[in-house]
Amino acid sequence: MNKSSELTPTRLRELRGFAAAARLLNFSRAARVAGCTPSVLSRRIAALEQATGSALFLRTTRRMTLTARGEQLLAYCERLETVMAELAVNLRPRSGELAGRLCVHLPASYGRTCIAPLLAQYMRSHPQVRIEASYDDTYVDLVETKVDLALRVGKLADASLVARRVGTMRRYLCAAPDYLASAPPLNDPSDLKQHRCIAFSNLRTGTLWQFMRQRQRRSVRIEPVLTCNDSQAVRDAILAGVGMGIQGDYMADGLVAEGRLVEVLTDWPPSSSPIHLVWLPGADRAQVVRSLIDFLVQALTGQ
Repeated sequence: MNKSSELTPTRLRELRGFAAAARLLNFSRAARVAGCTPSVLSRRIAALEQATGSALFLRTTRRMTLTARGEQLLAYCERLETVMAELAVNLRPRSGELAGRLCVHLPASYGRTCIAPLLAQYMRSHPQVRIEASYDDTYVDLVETKVDLALRVGKLADASLVARRVGTMRRYLCAAPDYLASAPPLNDPSDLKQHRCIAFSNLRTGTLWQFMRQRQRRSVRIEPVLTCNDSQAVRDAILAGVGMGIQGDYMADGLVAEGRLVEVLTDWPPSSSPIHLVWLPGADRAQVVRSLIDFLVQALTGQ
């Protein structure tokens, strides 16, 4: 067999990096998603192009698009991602069809955007499983609410829970081009005092926006012109030019790539947050809970 065609761990990393770049059409952002530097991502894609014998991207000084071969490879990558996620569930001994009920708690916007499609995919493979899913940004006690599995964004406060990290949410300070056209200069976090800001009320730090540069941290107390308890409402207000606000990467990446939003203060990005699956000790002894954990870990991390 030609070794260049084998799906080795290195080749899988190359394919994941390519898929991220193909979706975002931006190497810097794709590198963040792939967990590597832009130069490493470039080398991985170059290796794929050498393996396929074809260019995967058309690059100019102003834009980047997929070639026909690149579009074909992206379609294969998406099929592979689906198969790998399903394989994580199916590669386990069975005494019969998996069945049972479980309750999951998910952040509202991130859960609807990123996790709901995965739950649907999981349930197609396990039609006898029944899931009660709650989508909201409140902190819930897993014992009192009888939640089997939760996903939490941010620093974990309860050390009694079992946790499995499945990602990092990067946040961007964004604004619409129309707003920036007539807005005051913004070169430093302190300049936010002169801007119209839109706040997400469920952000743990509230109106105290925190920014990081290397190991330096800067905090700015904003006075929002609009406060929302729904991150999608914040996004819609930013798009409408009401002001600028903080958005998670899962919502902002595509809009920035399309030019509908502009990332600002790129030297001082807002603090990022870890993403964890959490459950009570012993909860994963139930086969249906363990199965869903394994499926989500595979789908979100590729491991």
